[in-house]
Amino acid sequence: MTRVAGAAPTTTAPVWPVAGAVAGLLSVVLGLAGGLLETMLSGPWPAAGDASYGPFLAENRTPVLAQSMLFVAGQAALIWFLGYVRARLLRAEGDPGVLSAVAFGAGLTAAAFNIAGQGVQIVLTLPSTTALDPGVLAALMNLCVVTIALANAPLALMFAAVAALSVGRGAYPAWLGWIAAAATLAAMLSTVSLVPTEGPLSPLGPLTTALRLVPVLWYLPAAVVMLREHRP
Repeated sequence: MTRVAGAAPTTTAPVWPVAGAVAGLLSVVLGLAGGLLETMLSGPWPAAGDASYGPFLAENRTPVLAQSMLFVAGQAALIWFLGYVRARLLRAEGDPGVLSAVAFGAGLTAAAFNIAGQGVQIVLTLPSTTALDPGVLAALMNLCVVTIALANAPLALMFAAVAALSVGRGAYPAWLGWIAAAATLAAMLSTVSLVPTEGPLSPLGPLTTALRLVPVLWYLPAAVVMLREHRP
């Protein structure tokens, strides 16, 4: 740090871009931590309308609530990160910055859908829900699943814009652009998961679960690239 008489201190590296990159890393850590809490449940989620739905939620209130709160915090950190992603995309694209705006707006929309979906899951942890019919509880959980799945539609648009500006304009290294292109396809498939009622690509199928991890393959290295560029 250097100081000039009568002037405010200055640093050798900008603080806010570093904070933006750290927010991206934090969003990944919080998201993975939330996913790991699934292993703390007493068992798999009951089938829709199963009489054990209420007792299952009562028994697993703590891990379910903690999972949702971690996911919400992760999405909040992601919104902060996306602000710096937009600035980087805009520098590469130039005015009027249409694709940069699409990426930022779509990313915010996806985060909003994810937070709304977790809001529904948090409702399931409230004591008042213990008096609800198992079918109503299952319907609420289905609403959570559908809301989170629909978040993948704007997410696909975000990654498509990032891929175009990375491969075509060098906003990020080309290899990150191609990862963004893969994340676009993964998000599109995740949206389609609402169609099958069973199988690996159903809403809770193993393939759908794996596809949710693909965006991490872009968020993590993108944040590291941004962090290394602004380190002291």
